[in-house]
Amino acid sequence: MARLQHAAVTFPPGSEAAVRGFYGDVLGLAEMPVPAEVAAQGWIWFATDDDGVELHLIPDDLAPDRARRHHFCLQFASLEEVRTRLVAAGAEARAPGSRILGRERLFTRDPVGNLVECVEIAGTVR
Repeated sequence: MARLQHAAVTFPPGSEAAVRGFYGDVLGLAEMPVPAEVAAQGWIWFATDDDGVELHLIPDDLAPDRARRHHFCLQFASLEEVRTRLVAAGAEARAPGSRILGRERLFTRDPVGNLVECVEIAGTVR
């Protein structure tokens, strides 16, 4: 059986503060230490509430393509709280194109253009 260990997206060098502010301050993820073997490469890692499942951000000169719909999804206990924090930070919080029963969702883009889905799944507590 396979288990997701991490998702990785890129960010343009020089936007580290914006990335840390969005994922850490706005979305509330905890930044975690990057292993010494790759620390000099400028990677930024965030922990999730699932032990061992991480979000990795990797610097790359090629900016994320805002026209693409590739994304990852983060689950939250309260989507309304996330929406409020996003709007307060000046980030978009747009409705999905279709509904999924039992899953309240929204989409946003981080400050560098990565598409992020945020979901609250009915009946789960996180």
